Parts: sequence; C-alpha cells; structure tokens
Amino acid sequence: MKTFICLLLLATVVFPHGGKDHKKEIAVKLDTLTIVGRDTIAINGKAINESVLKQKPVDNKEPEFVLSLNEEMSSHLHNKIVHFPIAIGVLAFFFSLLHLKRKSYETTVSILVILGLIFSLVAFLTGINQVEPFVGTGKYWVVELHRYFGISILITYFIWLFFLLVEKIKKYAWIIGLVVFILILITGFLGGVIAH
Repeated sequence: MKTFICLLLLATVVFPHGGKDHKKEIAVKLDTLTIVGRDTIAINGKAINESVLKQKPVDNKEPEFVLSLNEEMSSHLHNKIVHFPIAIGVLAFFFSLLHLKRKSYETTVSILVILGLIFSLVAFLTGINQVEPFVGTGKYWVVELHRYFGISILITYFIWLFFLLVEKIKKYAWIIGLVVFILILITGFLGGVIAH
C-alpha cells in the first residue's frame, strides 16, 4: 500500500499536466533564402544588397512577466483554490483505506473530509465567477458538466461526513470516500480540459 501511495504521489509531481509544456508559443515565419554560389541574393523573393545582411536581427522575444501580487491574488481564484479540495479529498480517501487496516485514522479522515468540504464549497463559489467567458463558446457544455460534477462532489462530501458521524454506518464511509475520489478525478479532468 505504501508503494502504491508513493507511486501515485510521484506520478502527480512528475506528470501534473500530461507532459504538456504550457509556455506560450510565438509564431515565427521562416525566411526563404535564395543563394547563388555562396552569396545570398534574395530573402522571401526580394533582392537584397550586402548591407541588409549585416543588420542585426529583430528580437521577437516575449516580454518578461511582471508579478503583481494584488492583481494575481484577485484574478482566477478558482484556479488557485481548486488544488486544495483535490489534494485533501485524495488524502482523505487514502487515509480511510489505511483506517480499514489499522483503525487509527478516524479523526484524521474526519478532519480531512471537513476541510475537503469547506475547500470544495469555496472552489465551487469561485468557479461560478469564471463561467462568463465561456458562455456561447464551444467549451461551454464542458464548463456546465464540470459544474455539475462539482455540485455532486459537494453533496457526496456531506454524505461522507454523515457516514463518519453515524456509528451504525461508519464502517461503510470508505465507500463514499471512493465515490468522492472518482468524482474528483472526473471533475479535475474536465477542469483541465477547460483550462488548457
């Protein structure tokens, strides 16, 4: 079990975005050179003289990013908060599995479920504010599906907490944790589709 958890954590660190590099690409049109012998006589079909070749090339670098804390703290809050309920929900589920074997993680699971519920509620409320740019676009149906799965996570977190608090059904709480875990995977995947 420890090996599985270590491999899962390693995979989330090494492959967080499916191996994609999310740096913005700058489209650069390559020049067509006409060379006769060792002399360049035309660039993109236009004749040139010797002085044009000696000019310094134009720098097409993207301007350096300036970090403004005030601006960054208030924009796209959902994208910044959503990682907490994902991580907390996954941890709560794995601790509930450990609790099946050792019976010593009941408090840990309960605290994590309460934190997951709180952060999921905050993620849902901040996500509502980011829907508008997608209205009328091709991705809007994915945004709506993502929202419905987010609501289902909130409801299932409440059910999980209920199972943890009622002594007669407490032993089945891990099953609700499994449902939350699966819902987190689906919702996170949809969120990744929307964001990237």
